[in-house]
Amino acid sequence: MKRQIAAMICTALLLTGCGTGTVKDESKAQGGNSAAETQSKQDEAVFPSKTAEYPSLKEVFADDFYVGTCVSAYQISDHDYINLIKEQFSSITCENEMKPDSLLDKETTLSDIEKYRESPAVHFDSCIDQLEFAKENGIKMRGHTLVWYSQTPEWLFYKDYDTSGELADRELMLKRMENYIKSVFEWADSEYPGLFYAWDVVNEAAADDRSAKRDCLWLQTIGDDYIEKAFEYARKYQPEGVKLYYNDYNAFQFNKQMAILEFLKPVAEAGNIDGVGMQSHIGTWCDTEMYAEAVRRYNRELGVEISITELDISKDNTDDWEEKQGEYTERYMSKILELKDEGIPIPSFTVWGLTDAVSWKKQDMPLLFSISFKAKPAFYGLIKAKDPSIAEE
Repeated sequence: MKRQIAAMICTALLLTGCGTGTVKDESKAQGGNSAAETQSKQDEAVFPSKTAEYPSLKEVFADDFYVGTCVSAYQISDHDYINLIKEQFSSITCENEMKPDSLLDKETTLSDIEKYRESPAVHFDSCIDQLEFAKENGIKMRGHTLVWYSQTPEWLFYKDYDTSGELADRELMLKRMENYIKSVFEWADSEYPGLFYAWDVVNEAAADDRSAKRDCLWLQTIGDDYIEKAFEYARKYQPEGVKLYYNDYNAFQFNKQMAILEFLKPVAEAGNIDGVGMQSHIGTWCDTEMYAEAVRRYNRELGVEISITELDISKDNTDDWEEKQGEYTERYMSKILELKDEGIPIPSFTVWGLTDAVSWKKQDMPLLFSISFKAKPAFYGLIKAKDPSIAEE
C-alpha cells in the first residue's frame, strides 16, 4: 500500500511539472537549489528511508577506514537502495559494470580490426550511472577489476579477435594488456579525477589446488610473468592517489597464501603493488586468528596495505543462526580493529552487497541487512566491536 501511495504522489508531482526530466538547472546562477537537489528532496518526501533510524557505519568507522559495498546499476534507480547506500557507506564498488566484459567494446573493435589490433576499443556506458551517483554523493570508488580470468571476453585473446582462429602471441597480448589498462586509467582520471582511491589490477590469479597460478588465457598467451606485467603497466599509468591491488578469495588459507606470496614478491620488489584485497567470502567457521595471521604475513612480507574487499558471512544451519552470525561478526571486526592498532594499514572495509535479497549468495543470508532492509545482528555486531554503547537495537 505504501508503494502504491508513493507511486500516486510521484505521478502527481510529474503532472504538476515537479518531476524529473522537465526541470532546468537554472538555480545555480541564482544561488538556489539545483534541479538535482530539488528532486532529491522531493524523492525523500515520497520515499521515506527504511534505514535512517539505524546507526551509520560510515560515521561509526570514519576514523578507521572507508566502509564500502558493491552496487549494481539497477540499485541506484531504486529509492530504498539509494537511501541505504547514502546513509551507510562511504565507498562503493561496481559489482559487475567495470569488469572487462563490460568495458571492452566488441562492436567497435571488430569494425576496424587493424585500427584496434593492439588496442581494443573500450566504452563506459554500463558504469556511468554508478560513477555519477558516487560523485554526486561524495562517495569514493574502488575500481574492480582490470586483469581477470573470468568475465573477460574470449575474443580478446585471439589474433584477429576471432575465436575460431589462432590465439594472439605474447607480444600482441602484452600490447593489448598495456593499452587496455592505459585506456581505463586515462578515462577514469580524465572524467572522474580523484573519485577512485584503489583499483584491483589482477583478480583471482591463484589456483585452488597446489599450483601457484590459475590456468587461464592470460597465462597461456603471455606466460608466467603476466601478473608482473599487469602491475608494471598499472604503475606506469596509475592516476594520482590510486592504490594498486591484488585481490583474491580464500587469501587467508595458508597454502593459497603461500602461492599468492610467491608470485607477488617480484611485483613488490619492483615497487609495483600497494595492497592485497582479501575478498573474505567466509562463514562463522573461519578462525579469526588464522585470518589475522594471514593479514600480518602479507603486510610483513610484501610491505603492503590490506583491504577487506568483498566480505559476506554465510549463516550456519542452526535455528539461532542470526545471533551466531552477529556474534561472529563482532569477533571478526574486533580482530580487524586489533590489526589496525598493531599498525597494519587497513584503509577500506567492503561488504559484498546491500541486502540478503541481492547477495550472490542469498541462500546463505550473508549480509548486514535483511530482505526487508532490517538491520540484522551482524550489522550491530560490527558496531558493537567499535562502540558497544551505540549498538543497542
